Amino acid sequence: MEKTKAGNIRDTVIKIIQAVLCTAYVMFMSVQVIGIYSSGSAAQADDPKAQIYTQDIAADAVIRGLPLLILSAAVTAAAAVLGVRNRNNPFNDPVIKRDIVTSGIKTPTAEMLAERSKQKRLHTAGRICFAAAMVPIILYMTNASHFDRSDAQGIESVIADMVMFILPWTIIGVGALAVSFILIDKSVKKEIELAADCERNTDTSKSGEKRSKAVIIVRCAALAASAVLIIAGIYNGGANVVLSKAITICTECIGLG
Repeated sequence: MEKTKAGNIRDTVIKIIQAVLCTAYVMFMSVQVIGIYSSGSAAQADDPKAQIYTQDIAADAVIRGLPLLILSAAVTAAAAVLGVRNRNNPFNDPVIKRDIVTSGIKTPTAEMLAERSKQKRLHTAGRICFAAAMVPIILYMTNASHFDRSDAQGIESVIADMVMFILPWTIIGVGALAVSFILIDKSVKKEIELAADCERNTDTSKSGEKRSKAVIIVRCAALAASAVLIIAGIYNGGANVVLSKAITICTECIGLG
């Protein structure tokens, strides 16, 4: 319970930070665009040939907002690695449902342990592939030659080259995460089914054990009652009476009585 509560707090804090960073970035870039347009319009009033959005001005705005963008991306990657998810409705989350179902099983079966190990491997592999796909993007973004302001083709070509380079790697990284999530989800559902079967088998074995215990108790009680009655019969002379009657019956049967 404490672990789940701590996970809820952690996930909430990360989501709040991510929301604040995204909002701050959007507001910052909006202010930059408005500022560039205002100053550019004022410049055009003095010189009609002046351009509002130039490569240098746009690059300065992008560079000033780059720390917020990188920080937001880092928080998003951290959330993916830490497995941040919506815990408000646990039964919509297969992982939480699995934890609830398997919490009452003291000894998981070999199949359940194999599925849990498979989930961990898929979780690790997905995040490693995502991180590996982000490395070329980081190297590209940190290389100043890709943002050379002296490029005669202007900032449009810089942005186009950046998008053409970043987009495939982003698709690969997100695709790897998506595939790992799909496979993990299937494995989790299979583990839930195995846990349900294990609970049914446990209930059946428990009911069988209860019946076996009841039969043993009845047998022991009957044996104890028999022993008590035999001992009581011996003490009150019943054994001699039974022996005498037996002898009489036998001798009468063979014609000697």
